[in-house]
Amino acid sequence: MTDHDSQAATSHRRAELVDALDLAAFKPDDYQSPSYLAAAFDAGFDVADLAIAHEVSKRTIYRAINRHDIDYETPPKNGPARRLWNSYPDTVPGDD
Repeated sequence: MTDHDSQAATSHRRAELVDALDLAAFKPDDYQSPSYLAAAFDAGFDVADLAIAHEVSKRTIYRAINRHDIDYETPPKNGPARRLWNSYPDTVPGDD
């Protein structure tokens, strides 16, 4: 993805957040607010969406989630569990 494409993706995510959460304006540090995070998750956004919109790492968003004791499933840190978490759902056969 080129730099122009990443800026377009960032702008698009920000616009989606503003519309979905009925915000007056996008604030780059809103991810630090527990009410903002809860509203964003309730609206269907995930950690990756917030990281792109706020131009921070997913780890930064996870830290904000943990700091405010928000109930959100975090991925395993390493090893086979991490690879399984990141794999496509069809990788492991089973019930749907």
